[in-house]
Amino acid sequence: MPDKTIALTGNQASAYAMKQINPDVVPAYPITPQTALMQKFADFHADGEVDTEVILVESEHSAMSACVGSAAAGARTMSATSANGLALMFEIVYIASSLRLPIVMNVVNRALSGPINIHCDHSDTMSARDSGWIQLYSVDAQQAYENTLMAVRIAEHPNVLTPVMVCQDGFVTSHGMENVTIYDEKNVKKIVGE
Repeated sequence: MPDKTIALTGNQASAYAMKQINPDVVPAYPITPQTALMQKFADFHADGEVDTEVILVESEHSAMSACVGSAAAGARTMSATSANGLALMFEIVYIASSLRLPIVMNVVNRALSGPINIHCDHSDTMSARDSGWIQLYSVDAQQAYENTLMAVRIAEHPNVLTPVMVCQDGFVTSHGMENVTIYDEKNVKKIVGE
């Protein structure tokens, strides 16, 4: 299939990248504004377009715990979260990086609640700035797609072996629709490797 350009939200673009990567394991828990990303990936799973083991857990803490277990066993592992979900993961986020596990996690940036806030800011990932994870920031849906593809290659490189967060602005990018070029499946497989 040749490259194609289609209108997608940032969440959908990230989900398309995950579909092309076809990770072994994806533990996830929904949180606004990331929910649509994992919902789209779950659609791909339900339609048989990926053979990923999708694990629906009871919290973000459990999601990252499952990521650590699967990545430590050698499985290509991805997840997604946002805001307070990332904050709930903090204990395990540091464990993942200290074990040098190549987990890739899409983070749809949203303010940490105080008292309640679902607007975009980077207080969630800035709180994890020194956690040992590489952070890639996407300015649009195209970058959210491409950064997700590149993150796998970066995280799994033998000279790196570090988990990667792929960040995009909640609602601004995650829910905004724009044209995204989806690359040929064979070329993506060459980029991300086995």
